[in-house]
Amino acid sequence: MPRRRPLSFCPCCSPQGMGKKDDPKLMQEWFKLVQEKNALVRYESELMIFARELELEDRQSRLQQELRERMAVEDHLKSEKELSQEKQILNEMLEVVEQRDALVALLDEQRLREKEEDKDLEAVMLSKGFNLNWA
Repeated sequence: MPRRRPLSFCPCCSPQGMGKKDDPKLMQEWFKLVQEKNALVRYESELMIFARELELEDRQSRLQQELRERMAVEDHLKSEKELSQEKQILNEMLEVVEQRDALVALLDEQRLREKEEDKDLEAVMLSKGFNLNWA
């Protein structure tokens, strides 16, 4: 599981602070930019997962088509090698299904982690006395 990024990159959370007393407008803008960056990174990550999902979906479709073609021939007319290849195709299909399931789980886990990161950022922002107007 990927580790959550600490908020220590935030100038208001670092021990040195910003040099002068926190400028509320500047900090509000900084928090807004952090939120926008997080949203873009999350969107990119989701797109990568969706792209992988499409690749797996395509692979599964091709395997199903190949299996249908092979199963059109009766088993007693097939060689051991052909029967073995059918089993291999079935095994590959199972692997693809497992990989797709893993992607769904990863996406769910990622969304939960993102909610926690948002709560952490929100808590820091509230602790510094800034409002939560992200718009």
